[in-house]
Amino acid sequence: MKWSIEKNILLEALNDVTRALTQRTTIPVLNGIVFEINKEGISLLASDSELSIKVNIKENNINYKEGEGKVIIQSKSFVEMIKKMPTDIINFEVEDDLKIKIYSETNQYRLNGYNPIDYPNINMEANEKVIILKASMLKEVINQTSYALSNQEVRPLLTGLNLKINGDILECIATDSYRLAKKNIRLDNIIEDSINIVIPGKSIVELEKILCDDEENVEMYIFKNKILFKYKNIFLQSNLLEGAYPETNHFIPSDFAYMINLNLQDFYDAVDRAALLAENKEKNIIKVHIEGKNMVITSASNELGNAEEKLIIDSNNKESLNISFSSKYMLDALKVIKEENIFLLLNTDDKPIIIKPVTDETLLELILPIKTY
Repeated sequence: MKWSIEKNILLEALNDVTRALTQRTTIPVLNGIVFEINKEGISLLASDSELSIKVNIKENNINYKEGEGKVIIQSKSFVEMIKKMPTDIINFEVEDDLKIKIYSETNQYRLNGYNPIDYPNINMEANEKVIILKASMLKEVINQTSYALSNQEVRPLLTGLNLKINGDILECIATDSYRLAKKNIRLDNIIEDSINIVIPGKSIVELEKILCDDEENVEMYIFKNKILFKYKNIFLQSNLLEGAYPETNHFIPSDFAYMINLNLQDFYDAVDRAALLAENKEKNIIKVHIEGKNMVITSASNELGNAEEKLIIDSNNKESLNISFSSKYMLDALKVIKEENIFLLLNTDDKPIIIKPVTDETLLELILPIKTY
C-alpha cells in the first residue's frame, strides 16, 4: 500500500484520534494508530478500549493512493515526526514485515508496525434511533457541567456525566458530592424511550474539545453499554459506566431566605482577589458577610495577611448572614456562566449555595458551604 497526503490534513486527523490514546494501556497494540486504506479514502482509528475515535479522510483530500488494507503505526513520536517533516506532502509506503516507510524528497523514517490481526474489533455502526443536537449546544452543555465531575475513583459513577432524556428534555448532571452542575436543553424531537446513562468524564471532555462552536449536527446513538457520537467526519465511541447514578434533586433546595442579584464580573473579580490570601490553598476558603445591601468578602493567611472586598448588592433580605465557601469552587461555577447577572440563592451557613443566571432557567449550579463561623 502507498499513499500521499498533505501534512495539515493528516495532522488535523491525528489531533483528533490521538485523544483516545492513553499511557496506561497494558495492550501494546493499543499504542498504535490504525490506518485503513479503502475505496472511500483513508480512516484513522485509535482506542484505549474504553474510548475510541475514528476520523475519515475522503478521497478528494488524498493526493495519491494505491492498494487497500490496514496498517498500525506506533503512536510514540509519530505526531512529532509528521510535524517536523520538511515538506507539505508526506508519502507512506507499507513494506514487508510490517514496516512503514514515511518519506519526502529529502528525508525518511522506517517504523515498525503492529499486526492488524492483534487489534480488537471496534464496531462503530449506528443504529436507527438517532438523537440530533447542534454542536454548539452540546459543547455548551458539556462545558457548563463537566467542571463538577469527580476525579476520585472511589465513587466511579461520579467521575461520569449523567445524561437523561425524558420526552424532548435532555438533562446533564455532574457532581463530586461537594458541588453540582445541572443543565437542561430542549430537543427538536420527542424521544420515545426514557434514557438515563452515565458517560465517563474522560470521554465527554475529549468530545467537548473536538466539537466546534458551530451549527453542524451531532448525531448521538445510545446502545446498552456504549454511546456513539458522529460529528462531521469524526466518530467518537465510549463505553458507559455501569450502575445507577445517585438521585440529586433532593439536594437542591426549593425555597430560599436570600435571593441576591449580583453582577457576575464584579462578584467574580472580588472572589478572585480575595482568594489570593486564602489560608488553605487547596480549598481557598473565603468568608462572606451579608447585611442589607452590603456584601463583604474576606480572607486571611497567618503568613501573608488578610484581604477585604466590598460589593453593593440587591437582596430581598435585610438580616445579616455569615457564610464560607471554597473560592475555587465558586470561581469554577462562575466561569461557565455567559450572562451579565446572576442570582446567589442562600439559606443558612450550612445549607447549599445555589448559583443561577438571572435570565437562563436551563442552568443551575450548587456548592456546599464550609463551616468556619
